[in-house]
Amino acid sequence: MGLNMSKLLFAAILVAVFTVGALLSYLWVVGYYVSLELNIPDKPVVYVYDFTVSAKDPSFFNISILNPSFSPKETKILGIQVLTEDNRIHHITSTNPNILEEGYTLNPGESKTFKCSWDWVNYTGQTVNIIVLVEDGSGGSFQVTLPLTKIIVADITFDPELGDSFNITVTNSNLSATNVTLTEVDIIVDNSIHKVTAKPVLPINLEPNGSINLACTWRWVDYQGESIKLVINTEEGYFAEKKHIVPTYAVFTIQKADFNLTDPSHFKLIVANSENSLIALKITDISITLENGTVIKPEKITPNLPYVLNKNSTISFMCEWNWFAYRGEKIAITINTEQGYKTKTTQRIP
Repeated sequence: MGLNMSKLLFAAILVAVFTVGALLSYLWVVGYYVSLELNIPDKPVVYVYDFTVSAKDPSFFNISILNPSFSPKETKILGIQVLTEDNRIHHITSTNPNILEEGYTLNPGESKTFKCSWDWVNYTGQTVNIIVLVEDGSGGSFQVTLPLTKIIVADITFDPELGDSFNITVTNSNLSATNVTLTEVDIIVDNSIHKVTAKPVLPINLEPNGSINLACTWRWVDYQGESIKLVINTEEGYFAEKKHIVPTYAVFTIQKADFNLTDPSHFKLIVANSENSLIALKITDISITLENGTVIKPEKITPNLPYVLNKNSTISFMCEWNWFAYRGEKIAITINTEQGYKTKTTQRIP
């Protein structure tokens, strides 16, 4: 009996010691936090604890948002924004799961990952701030640098003897995070977009630090001296732009079209290749376009075509065409060269 009482007393003493120890430990921890002046928030404070993005698809990003377990109550996510380096705030209008007008509820201790639709190709390689808006509490923010993918138009060359084609060199930077697939070459000039065909034929895959030379077909001679914008598009959404002034290689004009009433079977053209031209021009064709769109070729041209017109030179062509039946009509006269240059004038037949 005495032995049992001793065991019970010993057990009671152990329980008392453990209880006092736990109480002292608790008081020590509480005291430490009080000394740091840390308080449990009286309103929810959400945290953005993860961010993922795919350089292969720059149309979205994922963020994970946590309402900590020590939050006093649930909170509602009202929206997500992105602050970019240009100080613009971008409102994310599409998320999965969807954030309704009344908000998305997160209970204490609950987290959620949102897929946010946002095209960030214009901000590749830049540092942005992700901002989470909440209904009643403190929203979270997260700073991240987006993956860099940079496409470069390294070179544009025009051959003065080939007026309907040019060459470009396109490079995927060695710093790029992903390969890209080139899909389209466009020229923007005079507020119009011109689709350009290229060889090798697109699409073409370009690895980081990769480069490709493209032979492009487009009549640049019609835009000599003008500013153009070259745009390279990719399947992934990245693009490259380069402005360029089309060089002026030939200044080619019809100085005079002479219709002599005493000889309605012919007319005379005086054609000049300016002193400012850099090349000789090989004239291959002269045509007349009537008001109704009909195109007529002179029956005979003297001197014969083709004819090489040197720079800083003029030539007088005698064109055989019975124009008497078209007196009073406004016509267009067009002269073409083998290199792709052309000149045009309009005149009313006397």
